[in-house]
Amino acid sequence: MEQITRTTLIHAGKANNVYATTSPDYLELESSDRISAGNGAKKDIVSNKGIANNQISSALFQYLESHGIPTHYVCEGSNPASKIVKKATMIPLEVICRFYAVGSFCKRYGCEKGKKFDTPFVEFTFKHDNPDAPALSDPPIDRKTIPLLSELTLVSDEREVALIEYYTARVGELMREFYIKLGVNLIDFKLEFGRLPSGEIILCDEISPDTCRLIDLKTGESLDKDRFREDLGDVSKGYEEILKRVCDQ
Repeated sequence: MEQITRTTLIHAGKANNVYATTSPDYLELESSDRISAGNGAKKDIVSNKGIANNQISSALFQYLESHGIPTHYVCEGSNPASKIVKKATMIPLEVICRFYAVGSFCKRYGCEKGKKFDTPFVEFTFKHDNPDAPALSDPPIDRKTIPLLSELTLVSDEREVALIEYYTARVGELMREFYIKLGVNLIDFKLEFGRLPSGEIILCDEISPDTCRLIDLKTGESLDKDRFREDLGDVSKGYEEILKRVCDQ
């Protein structure tokens, strides 16, 4: 494989930095120590979070690739907090897979926290970054609405919606198995997908304690971003513990 070197910063998001590289087909995605909640209303810096998130994500992407899920992961990046990824057009949807009712699901429906679903529950939200209409705040979007708004969602038909939903459910099965072996209960997670120039839809972004709810099976302790959301203290503890277990397996 050709030598790939980062060049200019393209985008600095809430948690990640995206760099162009010397190859038109690849980017360098760097996880930062930035952390936020409430759609950016609450912010802070967590030491070494970027390294932990990147290395956890990289391990999970390689695990999922080995089980048939196409991802954007290519190889390690220029530092421990970064990876080289395939350049893809991001699909502006967040796909959430829930095994239990928590977080925004409970707030939206006023249901009991911790209710376990009989089967994994997959839902979509529309990533809305229009500063002229902030009240939309990433609203839930129906499966049939997604292809009707193809110019906004970049998903052309119901077959592509079904494919994204299939990938999400399969990722859920695989990650549940992965984390159970680490003594961790996967409560829910969110994914983002992108499209390659060929048209193929692949898994992108990251899979980390920023995007998953992870509970220690023995202690019931939160090992994810909920430590920040809910002011549980020692936010870095969860990230470091998950990284340790991933590296030790």
